[in-house]
Amino acid sequence: MNLREGTRRLALLLGVVGAIFGGFISYSLLRETMRQRADHQRFEQLANSDLVKEARQWITLAPVQREKALALMTPEHRSKLATVLGFNGTPTPSDVGEIDEGGIKTIRWTKDHRVESLETQDGQTLYPSPAPGAWSYFLAAILPIFGFFIPWGVVRAIGWVTAGFVASPK
Repeated sequence: MNLREGTRRLALLLGVVGAIFGGFISYSLLRETMRQRADHQRFEQLANSDLVKEARQWITLAPVQREKALALMTPEHRSKLATVLGFNGTPTPSDVGEIDEGGIKTIRWTKDHRVESLETQDGQTLYPSPAPGAWSYFLAAILPIFGFFIPWGVVRAIGWVTAGFVASPK
């Protein structure tokens, strides 16, 4: 029995299996990171659109300024604004606005006039989410390497210790 050669082969075999397993986990992590990135970008794109900016400006106006602005608007613009901001005839907006334009169906506002969520015209509800950090990409890249070296190193260490007990004195 050749303990040294057997240990080397076992370490390589388990290292390759670990790298493959790490690759599967890495793929899953990368797919989730890319989905999170796409959701973040889509929300930010819609939340920073001209329609949402106009609605936010309206909500932050003082009541007197709202009345003056309403008086200067055309009926079509007033109707569109009322729908977007979710008010019926009165200039006090609610927390929900129905747009159904530009990819956005509904806006939900927070009390401090930020977008809480957006319902898209295709039925998705988007929430503000942070962009994935660089650590997620780095982890996805390094997992197959860890998958190889961890089992490889463990088997090599066990083989080295075992060889110390089995070796004949010189």
